[in-house]
Amino acid sequence: MSTSTAIGDVTKSLADLLTNEQDPPGSFLVSLKSPADEEIDVNNPTINLYLFRIEENPFAKNRGWQPVGDDTLHRTPLSLNLFYVVTPYAKEQADGHRILGQAMRIFYDHAILDPALLGEPLQHTSDPLKLDLCSFNLEDLTRVWNAFNQAYRLSVCYQARIVFIDSEVDRKVVRVTDKENQHETK
Repeated sequence: MSTSTAIGDVTKSLADLLTNEQDPPGSFLVSLKSPADEEIDVNNPTINLYLFRIEENPFAKNRGWQPVGDDTLHRTPLSLNLFYVVTPYAKEQADGHRILGQAMRIFYDHAILDPALLGEPLQHTSDPLKLDLCSFNLEDLTRVWNAFNQAYRLSVCYQARIVFIDSEVDRKVVRVTDKENQHETK
């Protein structure tokens, strides 16, 4: 089951993953601010993880209503793909490249996140979260940065899929309990 907080829960889980899997620990900070508000901290390299797009997953939306008991059907959950832009902020370009590489390694090593590795309440879902590096070209990334009214910065995009938000809609149904056969005779 996924509550309506699932989007924020996934974002927090990814930030926690980046924080906890650094090698060596404390190599960089993780920020969830808008890139328009992010600033370079000369003492602390930072990876900015920003959710910039959400879309419905086209493959999971066609599932039928699920039976709950004998007389109720439950509407399938809303299924979403979340798109994040990941950007390094560091005083020196080489430090930015180093921490971006480390963040990408962390996401690569954890491309399939078992629900047990996710924060509450996502730990109670049955489906793993999958992380994919998106193949955005320079023009696509430039459009993202233009939306922030910022000059382009080195960044990569990731897609987190499938994030479910449970519906609260149920439908009562009547099951067929008796079958009657009628034969015509001539």
